[in-house]
Amino acid sequence: MTMSRNRFQTLVLALALVAAVVYYRRREQTIRESLTLSQQWAAPQEGHTPESVATTDPSALERAATLLNARPEEVPDRVESLDTKVRELTSTLDKNRSAWVARWWAARRSEPPATDEPHVTVIDLSDGVLEDAEALAKAALTDSLGVTIVTASGDGSLAVAVGSDLDQQADEIAREVAQAAGGGAGGGAEFATGGGEAEQLADAAETVRDRLGAEAGFAV
Repeated sequence: MTMSRNRFQTLVLALALVAAVVYYRRREQTIRESLTLSQQWAAPQEGHTPESVATTDPSALERAATLLNARPEEVPDRVESLDTKVRELTSTLDKNRSAWVARWWAARRSEPPATDEPHVTVIDLSDGVLEDAEALAKAALTDSLGVTIVTASGDGSLAVAVGSDLDQQADEIAREVAQAAGGGAGGGAEFATGGGEAEQLADAAETVRDRLGAEAGFAV
């Protein structure tokens, strides 16, 4: 169940990034033609009107400026900034696609977690950040018999969710994981967050998982 939610969260993120890339690509296409024109207008050759100025609709620059909420002379910088943003979104999308494929394949090959008895699940988001860990852990709060530990190696953060039918404390578990990784954590009985050394968090989470299995009888 937890892995299914993980796959769903990753898929939603990937779809959102696709939509963002498409949106910015359309904006880029609309104003790209005005880039050369605006540069030439900013520094024309004396006594010479560039061919593109003569043959390109001058209103393109004004339309681009209106679209970007900028002055015409600011359009080149805005276009460059937009192009950088599109490239960053495309890179992020590629990374998330790879991560989604890896997690989907891992989930397909793994045994489903036991949900009718106390259990603990550890999820490591290799490129994730705190917001990703929090979102996944909050979704896991619906698992009343589960302890879910999510580590995000992207920024060295973690989030812990504890089901309402358990006597474990999320803040205590998060603190145990974080301190083992040289960090700290805080929160409440059902939800907590923290952080530590990114390269140590996943191993620390697995150590706590094994302890809960051995000492408290949790299925792992």
